[in-house]
Amino acid sequence: MRPQGSRVVELKIPSELGYEKIAREAVATVARRLNFGEEKIEDIKTAISEACTNAIRYGSGADARMKVVVVLTADDEKLDILIKDPGVSGIAPIGGGETGIPDIKGMVEEKKRLGGMGLYIIRMLVDEAEFIQPNDDDEGNQFRMVIYRIPSDEENKSEVGDSGRRK
Repeated sequence: MRPQGSRVVELKIPSELGYEKIAREAVATVARRLNFGEEKIEDIKTAISEACTNAIRYGSGADARMKVVVVLTADDEKLDILIKDPGVSGIAPIGGGETGIPDIKGMVEEKKRLGGMGLYIIRMLVDEAEFIQPNDDDEGNQFRMVIYRIPSDEENKSEVGDSGRRK
C-alpha cells in the first residue's frame, strides 16, 4: 500500500534505554506500508535504533523524565525521520572528523576519544543523515534521516507501457 500524499506519525518515548525498540518497530511498520524491502527495513531499524540511542544517552542524559520525539513523514518518494531530544543544541558530535569516518585505530590505541561509530553506521544505512538547526520554537538537538523509496518491479511494470516507456 502506498501513501497518497504525505502522512505524519509522531512518537514520544521516555529518554531511557530500551524504549528505542518501540521507535524501531513503529518505523518498521511505516516502512512496510511504503513497500520497502525487508533488507532495507532492517537497515532503517538499525539506523533508528542508533539515532534514538544517541538521543537518549547524549541528548538527555538518559533522564526518563525527558522525552525523545520521533517524527516520521512518509510520502510517495521517501520516508523522512526526525529525531528530537531536549539536549543542548549546537554541540558537534564526536568522531569522524572531516571525512566522517571514525578513527578506529586511534580509538583502539587510545589516541582518539571513543565515539562516532553510531553516526557513521547511520550514514552508511540511509540516503541522507544530518543534524539540523532547530527553529525558534524548538530547543535541543534534531537529527534527520531520509530514505528514498525505490519503486518495486511490479510498480515499474504497471507504469511502463509496451514500448518500454513510462506511461
